[in-house]
Amino acid sequence: MFALSRLLNIFDLKGSVAALIVGLAVSFLGSIRWLILLLIFAVFSHLATKAYFDLKQKNKLQEGEKGERKMSNVFYAGITGLVIALLNVTTIIGRYPYFHYFELFAISLSVISADTFASEIGIIDRKVYMITNLKRAVPGINGGVSVIGQLAALLGASIVGISYGLLSVGGFNTLQVVMVIFLGFIGCQIDSYLGALFENKGKLSKGEVNFIASFSGVILGALFLYLL
Repeated sequence: MFALSRLLNIFDLKGSVAALIVGLAVSFLGSIRWLILLLIFAVFSHLATKAYFDLKQKNKLQEGEKGERKMSNVFYAGITGLVIALLNVTTIIGRYPYFHYFELFAISLSVISADTFASEIGIIDRKVYMITNLKRAVPGINGGVSVIGQLAALLGASIVGISYGLLSVGGFNTLQVVMVIFLGFIGCQIDSYLGALFENKGKLSKGEVNFIASFSGVILGALFLYLL
C-alpha cells in the first residue's frame, strides 16, 4: 500500500504511512485476499479521482494539488474495515463462530468506492439535483445527484463487488456479489443525504459522512446475512 500510494501519488506522505498501517493490519487480521481487495479499491478509486482532472481543477473541486488524498481520508475510509478485520480475529482463533466478515469488509469498501466514483465522475454531468428535494443544484455540491453520478456509483460498487466474488474462497457467489454491489450503492445514497443535511451546514466533515455511510452499509449487510 505504501509503495503503490507513493508510486501513483494516491496519498500524500502522511496518507501513505497511514495506508501502510492499514494494509499491514488488514493483511494480518484478515488475509492476503483482504489486502488484494483493498489494493484494487485504492487503484480504481485513484483512477476515478484522476478522471476529468482538468475540469476539477478549474472548478477547484480536486483532491489535494494533484489528486492525492490525506491521512484523514485513509482513516475515515478504512476505520470500518479495520473494525471488521479485528472482529475476524475472533473467528481465526476459534473463540466465536464464523461470520461473513470478508463480505462485510467488501461492503465497507463498496460504499466508499461508489461515493468516490459518483463524486469524481459525476462532476461532468451538468444536470444535478439535490437528493433531499430534487431541486436543481450546482455540480460538486454535497448531496447533489445526477444520472451520470448514479451510474458511476454503480460502477464503483460493481468493481469492488465483482473483485470480492473473484477473491472469495468458496468461489464466485452471485447473490453475495449482488449484495455487496447493492449495499455499496445504497450506502452512497446515505452519504449524499448526510452530505446535504449535515455536511453542507458544517455539522459533519466529509470524512465523518464517509464513515457513517460505510458503517450504515455494513450494519445493513450484517442484518441481511444474519437473517439469511
